[in-house]
Amino acid sequence: MALSEYTGRTPRGYDQETTVERVAPHQRWDVDGERQGDCSNCGDELQLREKHLLVTLTRKPGRNAERHHLCGQPCLDEWLVD
Repeated sequence: MALSEYTGRTPRGYDQETTVERVAPHQRWDVDGERQGDCSNCGDELQLREKHLLVTLTRKPGRNAERHHLCGQPCLDEWLVD
């Protein structure tokens, strides 16, 4: 499935007002050192300099954006409600 096809879906644990705005491959390089984050689905620690997915969620009507890092497409599939 193309990453653009995840747009509009809702992650587990969120109400129907919160949806995926964008999914993109991501790799963060930081001169200040190593950045880490946890996968929003499985909880594995991610080194953000390594390739992973960045998911932006929006909540209507406030449109406050949230950013989440995920290991890859299998975690994204598990995280989103059908």
